[in-house]
Amino acid sequence: MTWSIGIDTGGTFTDVAGLDLATGRLHTVKVPSTPHDPSEAVLAGIDAFVASVPGMRSADIGFFAHGTTVATNAVIERKGARSGLLITRGTGAVYMARSSAQPMPGEMIDPGYRKPSPLIPGRMTREITERTLFDGTIETPLDEASVLAAVRELVAAGDVESIAICFLFSFMNPTSELAARDIIHRHHPDIRVSLSCELLPVIREYRRLSTTVADAFVGPVLQTYLGRLGDGLRARDVADGQSFIMQSNGGLMTVEVARANPVQTLLSGPAACVISGAYLSGITGIPNIVTFDVGGTSTDVALIVGGQITETQAGTIAGHHAYVPMNEISTIGAGGGTIARVGQDGRLKVGPDSAGASPGPACYGRGGSEPTVTDADLVLGYLHPNTFLGGTFPIQEEAARNAIADAVARPLGLDLDAAAMGIIKLTTSLMEGELRLRLLARGYDPRGFALVAVGGAGPLHASLIARNLGIQQVIVPPYPGLGSAMGLLLTDVKRSYVQSRLRHFDEAVLPEMETLFAALIARASDEVERGGKDLGEVQLERVVDLRYVGQGYELSIPLAPGPLTPASIEAARARFHELHLDFYGNAAPEKPLEMINLRIKTTTPLRKLSLPRLDCVEEGTVAQPDGWRAVYFEEGGRVQTGIFQRNKLRPGHVVNGPAIIDQMDSTTVLLPAQRARIDAYGNILIATGEGAL
Repeated sequence: MTWSIGIDTGGTFTDVAGLDLATGRLHTVKVPSTPHDPSEAVLAGIDAFVASVPGMRSADIGFFAHGTTVATNAVIERKGARSGLLITRGTGAVYMARSSAQPMPGEMIDPGYRKPSPLIPGRMTREITERTLFDGTIETPLDEASVLAAVRELVAAGDVESIAICFLFSFMNPTSELAARDIIHRHHPDIRVSLSCELLPVIREYRRLSTTVADAFVGPVLQTYLGRLGDGLRARDVADGQSFIMQSNGGLMTVEVARANPVQTLLSGPAACVISGAYLSGITGIPNIVTFDVGGTSTDVALIVGGQITETQAGTIAGHHAYVPMNEISTIGAGGGTIARVGQDGRLKVGPDSAGASPGPACYGRGGSEPTVTDADLVLGYLHPNTFLGGTFPIQEEAARNAIADAVARPLGLDLDAAAMGIIKLTTSLMEGELRLRLLARGYDPRGFALVAVGGAGPLHASLIARNLGIQQVIVPPYPGLGSAMGLLLTDVKRSYVQSRLRHFDEAVLPEMETLFAALIARASDEVERGGKDLGEVQLERVVDLRYVGQGYELSIPLAPGPLTPASIEAARARFHELHLDFYGNAAPEKPLEMINLRIKTTTPLRKLSLPRLDCVEEGTVAQPDGWRAVYFEEGGRVQTGIFQRNKLRPGHVVNGPAIIDQMDSTTVLLPAQRARIDAYGNILIATGEGAL
């Protein structure tokens, strides 16, 4: 084992970051994505990486981690498996009815809103005769005949590949769900089955149901993908037994666990970039950060507060709910490939559709003819046709100019620069709106945060967005275009296990808590052992979800290590009141608490990437540009702008705006009157307001 490799698949490019474990050296590669089969780009990335390192063999890769968008795209594009749903008789409308939702603070109510059609339509839902009561008592045993009849009907109606099963109160007693799966496997062994009692054994029927449906919908797709990927890795002798997939919570899981829990990968790709942001928070000493990850098709933003990633137990993908642990990430339908056009009302529009990797922006020369954000960046001079991706991917400025002229400039009666700037302003205003909403919804002032610019297009637009929002500082890491790939080398193997049990939270509940925690630990131990590890190598954390009696929401409270005692109860109670005050501005210490869920979180530490401190020049040395070109800025039109090569900038250097900083994986733009310095790790720190540096 010589190299650890992290590979992230984006809409346009697939990024590879490799860590030489012998020397600590970092090496990176980018290859075009292959949306028809992302595994082709992953394997091509491995081949390109190996070819770029003299004397390296693919067998030298002893650790492989991958952030995938396969499950995400299956939901967004509705290209998942043909699936059916089995549900307790009398509850067939639960999934169709879905849950209600209130707009976030500052959001407008859309009178034209329509709920997305369900992943499993009503015609593919069957009600089963069985009934488990709220306390786990089986009132009506499972009717095997009704299960067999239902599955035969589903096979006849839709040739189902996958079935979701969610019976009432199965989290209290899984007997009926387990029996139903056994029946299906005996008679239809090729059908994949998702059980709510295994995926999410918690209260709230719709949460369990929607998560189980999502798992069934994406399961066969992800299994097929991981099968192809696994074949390719084995053919190259890559990372035998050390292949991992990123989960939505920012932790890694083995490929085998991912195949069994596909719903855990719904935010696999974006989660890795948040890990990079948390690492940057640590080395820069900046506790409050917004990650700003701009790719080819979308932009992902996430908050890091006090150095800690903001997490949630509930996420939404294209309007579909999944209640699994995940980094709290918001996605905006705007990126480098977002298409601009003039609408029927005569106004400029951007998105939500994207040119993606194929055919891509007009400037790629791959058949795309519609103007995109990347085309506008090129026309304005932010990008140069000969230095894109370090000169390995020449782009066509004339094609970009023609696309913007034909689709935007002439219809609106604008000159080319004004039309291109209009595309940029409209796109960045969409991004600014989402960033502002995320911060204000949490009660945070943007001026108390730094913006971490990552993704291929993040550093292009971060300075403008930060200035408009009042954010005082932008951080551009050494490899911004590979933020997610690097995040894969900055995390650990993590898993979470949960079990609902509603009880008053006092000393009387201690024996039951011990029993339930022991059962969760046994599940964790079994999974760890199947991954070739021992639970003794794993860090284990116990968590209890609490609420005031009568509340409809709860907070997660970590428990102190060691045996559970009355002191554990009191410590958790005190922490709950503190956290409730922080979150909601009030607390009621005199009120009794109710236990809702018990959780076990396991962490297997891995060797991680660490950015080295670099040799520096005298602090404050003004860097000299490598060249000049005319670049268009909103403030003053075309301005002669210094062009800098990132690899020539050293810690201590200062760069005065306007400036363009080029590197292989991205381009950083400094607006006029902005100033940047290079820190000890090679990060670009851009001051967007007075006093930031």
